Amino acid sequence: MWPLWIILLLLRPSGGPGPPLCPREPFYFLVAIMKMLGNKNDGTLYAPDDLSVCPAETLGCFRLELSVIAFEEGPSVGTVVFRLQRLLDALGSQLWGTAQSPCPPCEEHPQRPVPLFLAKLLELLQEACAQHLPSS
Repeated sequence: MWPLWIILLLLRPSGGPGPPLCPREPFYFLVAIMKMLGNKNDGTLYAPDDLSVCPAETLGCFRLELSVIAFEEGPSVGTVVFRLQRLLDALGSQLWGTAQSPCPPCEEHPQRPVPLFLAKLLELLQEACAQHLPSS
């Protein structure tokens, strides 16, 4: 399933002049983490279903849960996770300005196995970029 996401991501048309471009780097780091972990299915992580409800906070939940992966997997994965987290921070501020309220805490989102958590993050990032920014 991962190769299909990669192909779809890379086949998106290029954006022209106009609004800021949706950066590809978060996708590259996310796919790298997916490859590093493979189908490793240890534990579950809170994975929001919808970025349209409290988008900045929801992306923040994914960011926090990525810290669990970094801690559990050690420095090799942790370095890639840290870089992805920084890119998610920048992307979140680019896509969404101010916080909405009330927003549910991260712990109220459904728990998913790590591969499904990462797939959901990839899906939501693709949707967010498609709705808000042209691809680069």
